[in-house]
Amino acid sequence: SGKIKHELVLGTEKELKEHYEVMKKNPEMEHDEPSMVTLASGKTGEIVWQFTKAGKVDFACLQPGHYDAGMKGAVTVAKAARK
Repeated sequence: SGKIKHELVLGTEKELKEHYEVMKKNPEMEHDEPSMVTLASGKTGEIVWQFTKAGKVDFACLQPGHYDAGMKGAVTVAKAARK
């Protein structure tokens, strides 16, 4: 039911902030990389990602205004259980 474009981008907080500055200047930029997906309003999509090490992985919507509005978060990846 959305009316505006969104995206999901995985990366470090530093990478996301740098890319967000680029997106503010080029808001029509779309992404075609495994760690990014851009969606038209009302559409769905997915990123299939295999986390290879423990730690924090940040994500955000980098459409202009969205990051500043709080469309960001992090995934905490736990160490793999020993077998």
